[in-house]
Amino acid sequence: MRLARFRLASGQRGFGIVDGAAVVRVDHRIASFDAVLSEPPVPHADDPRVAVDELAWEPPVGDHPKIVCVGFNYAAHATEAGRPDAAPAHPTLFVRFADSFVGAGSPVVRPADDDSLDWEGEAALVIGRPGRRIAPEGAWEHVAGVTCVAENSVRTRQQHSTQATAGKNVHRSGAIGPWLTTRDEVGTGPLRVTTRLNGETVQDDTTDRLTFSFGHLIAYISAFTPLRAGDLIATGTPQGIGFRMDPPRFLRPGDEVEVEVSGVGVLRHGVVDETAAFQPREMLEALR
Repeated sequence: MRLARFRLASGQRGFGIVDGAAVVRVDHRIASFDAVLSEPPVPHADDPRVAVDELAWEPPVGDHPKIVCVGFNYAAHATEAGRPDAAPAHPTLFVRFADSFVGAGSPVVRPADDDSLDWEGEAALVIGRPGRRIAPEGAWEHVAGVTCVAENSVRTRQQHSTQATAGKNVHRSGAIGPWLTTRDEVGTGPLRVTTRLNGETVQDDTTDRLTFSFGHLIAYISAFTPLRAGDLIATGTPQGIGFRMDPPRFLRPGDEVEVEVSGVGVLRHGVVDETAAFQPREMLEALR
């Protein structure tokens, strides 16, 4: 099952079950998307439907999510980034604000004062069942499903200090979606994470090569903070970022990025400059 959030041209927001070229709406009978994640619904014959080409995707996360991201979780990426510790004892974590992401199909925004926006494709876990101090062997039962993330970074800002917050939270710099695929459909096998830039494959690896597994990450994170339905854990990006190319290569207006996670879906987004991204009316809408 694929669960999604969306926005209509009228500005109305909703959520439901993706069924081919349509979304079966359940927001008229279920209070929140968080509730859908906790217990995926069965579609009813009289549920309204909306065509996919009549909506804009929104990130398939909770209303007020914790977004926890994992750095250097593929050994090859840690090596290309010059990390000296090939076998760290604990995951490297950072957090992102929800408004640093857009939904699939919406362009990410390159900031007006910086041209070092870099791609980072990832598989991400969306929590369905809340918990604290979750055991690794039971962690998968707390996952509603898996989604695709373009966990992009503004590298110059990321290098301002030893903390990555400034480079990881630029407004509308990343993307999530278009939906999450529920864990029963994803299965428990390795997932292939592939990033394509203008059709060229730039990242390609599988989640069985993560330094810290899904279960380990959920256990580690839930040991210090409660996880709730709608929270998201981005599990790490593979080798192949633009910052480490020779010469470095960054996203430019007009670029098209695809992040594909096998068995989950394909997240597509374009790139625009901040100066062209918003007119005053759209800026006000984005701040509501």
